[in-house]
Amino acid sequence: MVHPLVNKLNWRGVFLVISLIVLAYLLTGNAAVQRFDLLLYDNFLNLQGNQISDEVVVVAIDDASLHNLGHWPWSRRVHGQLLDRLTDMGAKAVAFDILFAESDTVDPQADSLFAQAIDRNGRTVLVVAPSKSSAELPISEVLPLSMLAEAAAGLGHVDFEIDRDGLCRSFYLYAGISNAHWPALSLALLQVTDVNPLPENALQHDRQVEHVGWLRRGRFLIPFDPNPEAVKLLSAHVVLNDDEAASSIRGKYVLIGSTATGLGDVMSTPVSLVHQRMPGVVLNAQVLSGLLQGTLIREIDRNHYQVLTILITAIAALLMFNASFPAAMIIFLAAVIGVPAVAGMVMSIEQLWFPPMAVTASLVLGFPLWGVFSHLHARRINRSLSDRVHHQALHHAVTDLPNQYALEGRLNRLGREDGRNNNIAALIIINIQWSDSAGGLVGHSVTDLLLIAIAQRLRNAIRSGDMVVHLNGDDFAVLVENLNDADSAQQIANNLLNVLQEPVKFEQSQIFLTPRMGLSLWPQESPDGNALLRDASMAMFSARVGQLTKTCIYSIQVAKEVEQRSQLEQALISAIKRDEFEVYYQPQVITGSSRMIGVEALLRWHNPKLGLVYPSTFIPLAEHTGLIREIGSWVLLSACKQMQQWNECGLGPLRLAVNLSPLQLVDQNLFTEVCETLEKSCLDPSQLELEITESAVMQNLEEAKAVMRALKGLGVKLAIDDFGTGYSSLSNLQHFPLDRIKIDRSFIREIESNDDAREITLTIINMAKRLNLEVIAEGVESESQVARLEDYGCDELQGYYFSHPLPATELTALLPERESFTSVLLNAKQ
Repeated sequence: MVHPLVNKLNWRGVFLVISLIVLAYLLTGNAAVQRFDLLLYDNFLNLQGNQISDEVVVVAIDDASLHNLGHWPWSRRVHGQLLDRLTDMGAKAVAFDILFAESDTVDPQADSLFAQAIDRNGRTVLVVAPSKSSAELPISEVLPLSMLAEAAAGLGHVDFEIDRDGLCRSFYLYAGISNAHWPALSLALLQVTDVNPLPENALQHDRQVEHVGWLRRGRFLIPFDPNPEAVKLLSAHVVLNDDEAASSIRGKYVLIGSTATGLGDVMSTPVSLVHQRMPGVVLNAQVLSGLLQGTLIREIDRNHYQVLTILITAIAALLMFNASFPAAMIIFLAAVIGVPAVAGMVMSIEQLWFPPMAVTASLVLGFPLWGVFSHLHARRINRSLSDRVHHQALHHAVTDLPNQYALEGRLNRLGREDGRNNNIAALIIINIQWSDSAGGLVGHSVTDLLLIAIAQRLRNAIRSGDMVVHLNGDDFAVLVENLNDADSAQQIANNLLNVLQEPVKFEQSQIFLTPRMGLSLWPQESPDGNALLRDASMAMFSARVGQLTKTCIYSIQVAKEVEQRSQLEQALISAIKRDEFEVYYQPQVITGSSRMIGVEALLRWHNPKLGLVYPSTFIPLAEHTGLIREIGSWVLLSACKQMQQWNECGLGPLRLAVNLSPLQLVDQNLFTEVCETLEKSCLDPSQLELEITESAVMQNLEEAKAVMRALKGLGVKLAIDDFGTGYSSLSNLQHFPLDRIKIDRSFIREIESNDDAREITLTIINMAKRLNLEVIAEGVESESQVARLEDYGCDELQGYYFSHPLPATELTALLPERESFTSVLLNAKQ
């Protein structure tokens, strides 16, 4: 419990806790604190309501006895007569709280008679006391006369402890010179009756305490009866002369001692009345009652007391210093009130006294320090929170790079400079896309690690004074100042581009990065900081939409192109609603024959203002804006309906190839959409072939596998489009449920002039055959390409050599001759 609390403290809090612990330790020996502990003990003692045992009787040598029996000292004969009288009355045991150290000089026979009376009683205890006649001489024991001591059944000491405030609260069970062997008078009285009120191991761990040569052991607090008249007193002369006193004596423990004014020892006690003291014999009666009833109170061992005080103080301080004000105040009050209260409860239940004021005083003294500490701690936390909020407001949460707000602040300062030193600044904005094909699907945690790795690469690639910024998820910026010319900015951008194109390694996998960069210069192109950010963003957007592999430098022309793209985007948004799209169909033929085997659906856009817009212009924009999902769904449904119309007119069956964009492939609704399209169009699933780009498959490997298996289960055919341009290998294809591979047009275009292109094409065809996959080549434009592909064993061909993409109406006119499609077209060309 303590360890987490310590962890939450700062060094000031730890120092304060340690200070309170040291203070509590020092207060355990402080006289003022001990006085408060004694007062608290007295109050708890009065609350206990102890009562004197009815087995205890005091025969008092009081003023009335002195008046009736003569002045003190009495003859030992009188003591003998008193003892014989008690014996006859049936007293259980008798103890004389009177020191008989000297012989009776008046009556020489009196000592012998008294010894005989002691012997007849058989259960008489006499007193042993320490004595120190002068400061120079050692302490000595004062014993009874030898004849009296020999006759006595036991001897007991009457040494009591006086506390700092002058009150007697405790005694020692054993005391003596050289060895604490004399029992207390009350204990000796019980021992002569074979009563042992304490367990055998009660004093097992007690050490002897030396007091000027007098050794003590077994300190106990006396459980006083708060009633000053609680002890039953019988006057000595009444006992000698009144037979009715016998009923009060029989079977009782009797203590004989002086209560007369000016005679014998008297002591102040917690229950003494004001200006009154308790006679020693009554004090012994209180001790005897406690022994009989088992209510003597032990004070905790000093070592344990100090350890417990330190422990309680430490726990209370830790709890208090880790809490806010209302809770800390409750903890403080609970400790200040609760610790003494618990001490009182333990005293009442377990007869064990723990002085609580060292803990209470240390907490009371430490509470103002806690107030100062809390104030400083609150200020520190507020400052820390303010710094953290300020840092978070200006930095990205994942990479801890400055964010766009921090960049704008730097650019505002840049804009206030007048540029008279002829230095220029360059802002490079970078959009980074990545493929996770090698390592499987990149999860959230890996994406964060990737962003951190990219941030580190950017830091390492620039100068220490330049600024790297994380604008958002996959957009970064680099602000480079104090450049001499634009070529320096271009060189830095090229260096960043080369650094970012290196694959990132994660454990056993690699992730390939595709950076798109835009650059703007201040003050040549961008007059101020805001313009610099706007222009660099515009250049990056142009590079991203145009799929540029080099840095796009801002210029007026770039701005115009972006503006045109913006207009194109606005027009594209409403193209479907205005029915501006049209599906064209390009025939696919079987190699070495004249037969048309299928068609590929290709989209064309007829805009009233822009005219005919080709897919290479608007498809990247549609993918960038996300409109490709809606457009792709329209194309799929329109093409399937057209193919079913041809079927119903007896012009089928043909295979219909429809392209899926990467965004459609990862759409969770793709399977449902294909099912609904086939249902609406009534097209046989075996006539539909979905073409998926190689890069789309490898970028979302696991998802692509699942979707492709589901589509294959419908009966739909699957083909890989533009094969050879991505990151996959032919060995990976065996894991996909494919029917066909389409060789990219870039290889077909160079098949006559480039040995590498020929070798790659032949390798693709041979490996596909081994995997039982059919191969179609796109972009076939010459008779020589047809002949070479036929020699290589390519299954199907597609390209301008056979036909450009045609509207549905034009292709409908050619479909009746599809079995001799190639011959018809060639004759038409001639």
